[in-house]
Amino acid sequence: MNKYSYTSQREIRDAFWNVYFVEGKPRKYYGKSQNSLPADVRMAFVDFVDYLRDDDAISETLAQKVTL
Repeated sequence: MNKYSYTSQREIRDAFWNVYFVEGKPRKYYGKSQNSLPADVRMAFVDFVDYLRDDDAISETLAQKVTL
């Protein structure tokens, strides 16, 4: 059994978009490439990944390679 809550990049991205809301609606940026997103969205994703890593919800290796 895996000790981590998330084991794939897709799971992390999906979790991020599920919690990253503005005025009650999901961001319109879902599905766009990482470089097409505003800096505040990219920074929120980095903070989200750091939180997951610090909480042992993801491995260090996955934290280093996951992209939005």
